[in-house]
Amino acid sequence: MNRTRLGVIVVAMLVMLGWTAVAVGSDDTQVNIKDDCDAATFNAAIGPGTCVGNGKTTFQAFVAQLQANGVQANRSAKGWAFRPGQFHIDHGEPFAAKNSGGETHSFTEVQQYGGGCVAVLNNILHLTSVPECGTGAFPATLIRSGGTLTVSGLGPGVHHFECLIHPWMRTDVTVQQDNENDEDD
Repeated sequence: MNRTRLGVIVVAMLVMLGWTAVAVGSDDTQVNIKDDCDAATFNAAIGPGTCVGNGKTTFQAFVAQLQANGVQANRSAKGWAFRPGQFHIDHGEPFAAKNSGGETHSFTEVQQYGGGCVAVLNNILHLTSVPECGTGAFPATLIRSGGTLTVSGLGPGVHHFECLIHPWMRTDVTVQQDNENDEDD
């Protein structure tokens, strides 16, 4: 049986069971998480497995960039960023955060941007940890290299997401309210 026919059969079965499939991760609904860590120097400085990527930024250059740039959303360390830095979705629409970098990152909703959960980086950047570091939000939103986290169920309004390891990595998601009830009767 060819793949196309198998796909049609699976979709038909899901419809018959009353399930709906939602495609998540299109260009419009995906946050790309990026970094540029050099595995040899990051693993030597922090520990084995810290970086599994093939980036070019050494650990020493990374720290120097943080010291020189301070906190600038998506610009403190060149190559470490959430892209896009802001976007809109419709109420009820899920989106994905995909880690295409070499390090583990978190994609955590925070009430207000601030410092992350890593004291050494907070000290370099002169930041105080956000309250979400003291909750289960941080470990629950960790995404290893190559992994994806799907976010759904956000209410209307602006939602702030931050990496609680690298607190300059940020994005704002604006959830737009449905306009179904705006029609004239």
